[in-house]
Amino acid sequence: MSIIKHDNIIYARNINVIGGVEQYVYELIKKYKDNDIAVVCKTITPEQEKRMRKYCKVYKHTNEKIECKVIITNWDTSIINYVNEDAKVYTVVHSDYSHETQKQALPIDNPRITYICITEDSKKKFEEISGIKDRTILCRNPLTTEKIEKPLILMSATRLTKEKGGHRMLALANELDRQGIKYIWYVFTSNEYDNNPVWRNKNVIKMQNRLDLDYFYEYADWYIQFSEVEGDSYSLKQALYVGTPIVVCELPYFKEIGIENGKNAIYLDFDCFNVEKVAKALTKPLKFTFEPVKDAYDKILAKGKSHYEEDRNMKCKVKANEKFEGIRDAERNVYPKAGDIWETTKERAEFLQSKGVIEIIEEIQPKKKVEVEEIKEEVKPKKAKKNKKK
Repeated sequence: MSIIKHDNIIYARNINVIGGVEQYVYELIKKYKDNDIAVVCKTITPEQEKRMRKYCKVYKHTNEKIECKVIITNWDTSIINYVNEDAKVYTVVHSDYSHETQKQALPIDNPRITYICITEDSKKKFEEISGIKDRTILCRNPLTTEKIEKPLILMSATRLTKEKGGHRMLALANELDRQGIKYIWYVFTSNEYDNNPVWRNKNVIKMQNRLDLDYFYEYADWYIQFSEVEGDSYSLKQALYVGTPIVVCELPYFKEIGIENGKNAIYLDFDCFNVEKVAKALTKPLKFTFEPVKDAYDKILAKGKSHYEEDRNMKCKVKANEKFEGIRDAERNVYPKAGDIWETTKERAEFLQSKGVIEIIEEIQPKKKVEVEEIKEEVKPKKAKKNKKK
């Protein structure tokens, strides 16, 4: 059985199209890609896998042993059974586990685990509900953004389950209409919420899921999220980091990271009692500077050089089998026959091997660059030859 071996392993059982944990994994590997780091999961959507592979290797775990210095898990802690005993094990507390909708998702404890709490609020509540106080630390979620200038609109990127506040979104949209405020509200979500009543408003536009949302965070006048429970919402910070104010229902952790009503946010009551006032306030967007929240993963992750790009650029010699016949090789635009041999990148070879259509014959090590120093030799003048007597 093969072994997954890296200094740092980031494990999430199921990496879905959207979600806070998915964004956390992406932000972590993006920021710390220069370390030897890899993502391990049971399932992952093609879109998420594609963007994560820009920064590190992604493994779909099928009971392989894992050898690492540090492993960081998210909720599912069963992966620890496959990890070497001397590895440092962390589990991230992403949510408020005291909330009724989250209690059933409490991680299964293991004495090896140190729990990373993402806010003081989540740390306090996790310690209270779990009884674990000697193995918890505070470490903020990593987040890096790029400054992009875009026009402005209303925007949300969220699931539309009950706790995410879809009914509050509809109430605000209807009030904006009542006051004659012109707007377009783009809501990025998945198809499972097609029957949500929020779509009854003609100005609320359903957008297909996509991962390149940075453009839209800057494009918006306001980012709107009416959740009644969040661990530490990535979408709110993604908006605030680029100077886009937010409209939210107040949550306990807001004060500790700098979210303030009237400064960088407008608070909607959970019962929408003040919706008229909130709608009117949207006509005057707030101007502010938001201090980025610092994480401490530079002290948690093992130091070491990443070999990802080196491995990624390695070539492999591969041979097609009968399963490849009748299928076009997109890279070369040919239809291989069983026994055909060619060279491709190691990453492509591993992909084709996972589909069972080729075997890897040989890994071709890249030639090392040899630096040659110029040696300047002293040129001595030649002695004149004496004329020989004939």
